[in-house]
Amino acid sequence: MKFKLLLILLLPVSLLQAQLLKPLPDHLNKRILIAHPTATNINILATLSTKGLLDLDSIQLIGLYHCNEKYDYTESQAILDTLSAFNMYLVELNDSLYTDSLYQKNELTDEFKDLFKHSAGIFFFGGPDIPARLYEEAQSPFTLVDDPYRHYFELSFIYHLLGGYQDKNNEALLKQKPHYLVHGICLGMQSLNVATGGSLIQDIPSDIYHGSGSKGLNKLGENEIHRNYYNRMPENEKLELSGFHFHQIKFKGPFFSKLTGIQKKEYPLVNSYHHQAVKKLGKGFKISARSMDGKIIEAIHHKRYPNVWGIQFHPERTDFYKPKNKVRFTPQGEAKTFADWIDEESMSFHKAYWKAINERLQEL
Repeated sequence: MKFKLLLILLLPVSLLQAQLLKPLPDHLNKRILIAHPTATNINILATLSTKGLLDLDSIQLIGLYHCNEKYDYTESQAILDTLSAFNMYLVELNDSLYTDSLYQKNELTDEFKDLFKHSAGIFFFGGPDIPARLYEEAQSPFTLVDDPYRHYFELSFIYHLLGGYQDKNNEALLKQKPHYLVHGICLGMQSLNVATGGSLIQDIPSDIYHGSGSKGLNKLGENEIHRNYYNRMPENEKLELSGFHFHQIKFKGPFFSKLTGIQKKEYPLVNSYHHQAVKKLGKGFKISARSMDGKIIEAIHHKRYPNVWGIQFHPERTDFYKPKNKVRFTPQGEAKTFADWIDEESMSFHKAYWKAINERLQEL
């Protein structure tokens, strides 16, 4: 009787572990996780694949999200249903998450370990502001949080992967597989930093440039604007101005030279759409790029794990590789495609960036 009772108690856990990831088909050789698999992010990956920048033919992509996120992932599934040759499916995590247990063992720890064990890397994409309490600061009125459970899930998973200042005795999962790939874009980079014990500048215009959104915007140089505020002015409401901006970055150290072959003294033009940035670095990270004035950290990489890094800019935008949409930044400005906005050297950097990621994906 006791033996039967034990089997009954263990059955739900066994079923959960069996259902978390599907068996890897014979024609695929590794799994890559995609956090926040929105329809936009799925289309980005599909574009990078069709343009030959990412070879995903032998890779199983798994879109991960928490059931309490606000985003409606039925749209993502609808997109996947149209991409019959795309090797991707979605996994919803359902266990509870609480803010006081994100950076320690919690109800999702076993799932995190299982996902890590059966995958070779994970991508974290852009998105909204992280609640300031998650890096132990009072929240600025400029910090707007609209999907907290997304942050709870992603920060906790990253902490399990990399560890952090929150607990020096925590055993990071990457110690088991040091070459596991962890890549963060924009919010993704900020999440890497916060999850490992770092903090954020909560509003670049007010904290760094002593303005407030659109106020003082005309006094800033092109390389000091990290998000376009002209489109937020009421008088420009009908002009359909872009919310992002282009500015140059400069590299620090050899990380990007080794990754892409770009020279340290080159200053590529990148696509930028953020008002928050890394302040105090998280555990294990070094700075690998800054804004031209040195005030904003544009990229970080991990000192111990060679395939862990994050960037503040957006090389994933499909308009870099399918330049069909025209964008305009100022009321008097000209509308042009991405191909017309940036120079050939900067375009080469973006392509080299994805080809470098692809090389690492194939080596995992």
